[in-house]
Amino acid sequence: MKTMKNYIAAISICLVMGSCSWDDFGDLNVNPNESTSPKTSALLTNSMLTTGGNVLATQGALYVQHISNKQYTSADNYQTINFASDFWYNGPLADLQKIIEINSNELTKVVASADGSNENQIAIAKIMQSYYFLFLTDRWGDLPYSEALKGNEGILTPKFDPQSEIYDGCIQALKDASAMIVTGPGTIPVKGDILLNGNMELWKKVSNTIRLVAAQRLSKVNPTKAAAEFALAFNVGVIALDNSENVMFKYLNIQTYENPYYSSFVSQGRLDWTVADPVMNFMQLNSYASPHNGSRGKMDKLADPRLPVYANPLENTTNQFVGMPYGLSEADAGSIPNSRVSFLGNAFRQQNSPAYIYTSAQIAFALAEGVVRGWIPGNAKSYYDQGIQASLNQHGVGSSFDAYMTNTEVAFSSGRELEQILTQKWIALFPNGYEEWAEWRRTGIPSLTPAANALTPSLQIPRRQAYGTTEANLNTENHQEALTRQGFSSDDLDGRIWWDVQ
Repeated sequence: MKTMKNYIAAISICLVMGSCSWDDFGDLNVNPNESTSPKTSALLTNSMLTTGGNVLATQGALYVQHISNKQYTSADNYQTINFASDFWYNGPLADLQKIIEINSNELTKVVASADGSNENQIAIAKIMQSYYFLFLTDRWGDLPYSEALKGNEGILTPKFDPQSEIYDGCIQALKDASAMIVTGPGTIPVKGDILLNGNMELWKKVSNTIRLVAAQRLSKVNPTKAAAEFALAFNVGVIALDNSENVMFKYLNIQTYENPYYSSFVSQGRLDWTVADPVMNFMQLNSYASPHNGSRGKMDKLADPRLPVYANPLENTTNQFVGMPYGLSEADAGSIPNSRVSFLGNAFRQQNSPAYIYTSAQIAFALAEGVVRGWIPGNAKSYYDQGIQASLNQHGVGSSFDAYMTNTEVAFSSGRELEQILTQKWIALFPNGYEEWAEWRRTGIPSLTPAANALTPSLQIPRRQAYGTTEANLNTENHQEALTRQGFSSDDLDGRIWWDVQ
């Protein structure tokens, strides 16, 4: 109870609620200019509030067909083209930069050290900045990086750095951050850390985990660098594979800080979010045929035990699950009764349901792929099995592991290793859409069919998101230069970012 009270207090002292779309849930920001000496613990807490929204952003989950809208399907069909990134620069990234500046300045660092050692505050800020920059560049491509966050130096229209340089910069920043972490007797704990509670040994592992994931993104564009950086991150230690070190944003049982799916289903009384047909069908027995389009299940022995966790049963049933066809027009979607589709499972829409940022399952599958590609030693099947076990355990159905592994589609099979690893990763990442969208673009696995009513010029699933109008209107020259450098004739959803090579 004391921990919960401290958590609420930490958030309350730094939070100002602003209007935001759900896709950018967590658009909550403290303005450090309101005080000549902002408290770094408050800035740190505030900078972390956005992480849950990054994970649960519905647009990413729609791209990878984890979920479908029940009625208003414009987002399923890729109607929105321009997405704003300026919130992250003005919000969490600015807060983190202020933490670095305060803890580096001889005039302010002594007072700041009351909130934790200067080195550790800077290290956490650098790790979090790298996490955010990588999240952003994976969505948009080239972005302001080297000249970003320098408004106090008069740089108000920063250049857009090539994505390759953003990746290089973030990987190096993560190495530097890990190296500067101090632990041991006399180290003042970092306050305001609502993700890891100031556990600096775990922050080292998280930093290495972010590096590992970033390195894997380079598997096609620069396989040599991918292999080297992946191995380096692995060798210095990533999060454990037993769910004990999963990184999550913990929502609270109070309305201001509640899970956004709970907010939608309960606080707003909406019935928007269903489980999409593609992921539903993969989890079903092959005796199942969708009543909406006839698509069949994939399991031949046991339905995926996560199915009743991911989805609620049909109305007035206890064990019947039906996915929502993906990419319908609003008229066709509206013609399907609510009682004939499975909505998102209750486990994901409790008021305090967490958002998982990095999980053991995700990293185990990454390591399995690393072994298959020859980047690290080990046994790919062992990591693959650990990934499935970790995912089942995470969702409370671990006792079904042995039976689930008897399915032909699931049992590790020579010649299909990457397909199986990445398909299971797609299931395990549910509903972390933007992370899975990056993985799908990198690998093309699983095979996903674009929405039948796709509004992209190519009629395909988006490969990136277009820059927000602020960049085009207020940083026009640099915005246009970035589009030209990336080979984009227009700023749309079809262009491929640097690491997304064919």
